[in-house]
Amino acid sequence: MELSTDIAILGGGLAAYAAALELQSSGSQVTVVARAPGASAMNSGAWDIADAPTRTPSDSWADWRPWRSALGEIIHREELHPYSLLARNFVSSDFFDFVGETVKRAAANLPLSMVGGDCLACPTDWGSVKPTAWVQSSMGDADIRAWRGAKVLVVGIQGFPQFQSRFIQRALFGAQERQKQAHLDFAGSFDIDLPELFGRASLHPVTLAQALDQEEIFAAFSRELVRYLEGKVYTHLLLPPVLGLENTDAILTALRRISGLQAAETLATPMSVPGWRLQQAMERYFQERGIEWIAGEARGFDGGQRRIKALHVHRSDDRIKLKCRSVILATGKYLGGGVQRVGKWKERIFHLPIFVRGLALGAQDWPQLVDSDVYARQPFLSAGIRINPFAQPLDLDGNIAYDNLFAAGAVLADFNPAQDRCAAGVSLVSGTIAGRHAGVVV
Repeated sequence: MELSTDIAILGGGLAAYAAALELQSSGSQVTVVARAPGASAMNSGAWDIADAPTRTPSDSWADWRPWRSALGEIIHREELHPYSLLARNFVSSDFFDFVGETVKRAAANLPLSMVGGDCLACPTDWGSVKPTAWVQSSMGDADIRAWRGAKVLVVGIQGFPQFQSRFIQRALFGAQERQKQAHLDFAGSFDIDLPELFGRASLHPVTLAQALDQEEIFAAFSRELVRYLEGKVYTHLLLPPVLGLENTDAILTALRRISGLQAAETLATPMSVPGWRLQQAMERYFQERGIEWIAGEARGFDGGQRRIKALHVHRSDDRIKLKCRSVILATGKYLGGGVQRVGKWKERIFHLPIFVRGLALGAQDWPQLVDSDVYARQPFLSAGIRINPFAQPLDLDGNIAYDNLFAAGAVLADFNPAQDRCAAGVSLVSGTIAGRHAGVVV
């Protein structure tokens, strides 16, 4: 089978979404090729733009720096970071504005409600507190930095051991004791027993979210919660991040109304219901904008004269030759299959060289890319392809690999999505720049 498009986007995560969003008014035909959800489907519910590399766990929440300040430190300290490379086409302040507007536009166009700020402090479902810039609106009331003397009830669900309400309560109150300001006055915990789920143990987060989407089960949940709250003086409810896949906003609105309290989900760890909400929202965006989606995998390409002319796509038993005028590579790192080590390190589709700290990798073994200090930044997690300020991948000699190939997201080198606390920001910014220049090439 032979198909054609103007711009092929390889990958279906945040970077791909940002590229498609940038291209929506270009008039170009856009086709997304993605074999399965990647790292975006494991998103915690937060979009991190930038966190200061020098921040430590002992820093007070009040001392956490706004993302603009943290972004400036990243660019100053890490010249090979994607932010640093992409900023070279901007005056410094213009780049900061561009980053902010890019993330804001991405949130506004996504069919998923988001809220943002300079530096939010949001609790996770295992009791820690992390800085971020944007969260799903179901988590907006959980910005601890904005709390003053809050009386917090941590609400769990029996049969869902992934969310330990008593442990989270103790962890948060223990963290409050190290703060300069009294964000929390006291915290309590309570686990709701839902008769509809009686006898069930180790519930999967998605199963529980789908159950709470059902009106009768949510009604039972809210009745038990209101009954427990009678005569108590809490100001905030902190809830597990499983309050529906489809009806989350309605569920939170109802809980705030019937309890009279601020209410929010915590951030999530994998398996992540907020991540599935994000993935579904991006796929709805592609569908609503008429962007063709091929549920397959690019396994090779035709090229010549430094241009990619067609992609070889495998879709189940179908073999598709997808002719294209430009390509955006947004396949992720290891989870998405963008970076591989098969004899030697390489990018999977176009066999681009893989770099760490500015050095090309050959046949190094995994132990050579692992730091023995478990708290240190792990080199293998920042392996990826090197780009220029136009988001074009480079070869071993630092030359443009293909004139019509662009790259974005976790596949980029010297950027560690797991530890750098800027994964969403880098994906959205690099995806936007890749989309902008791919559209010009067409």
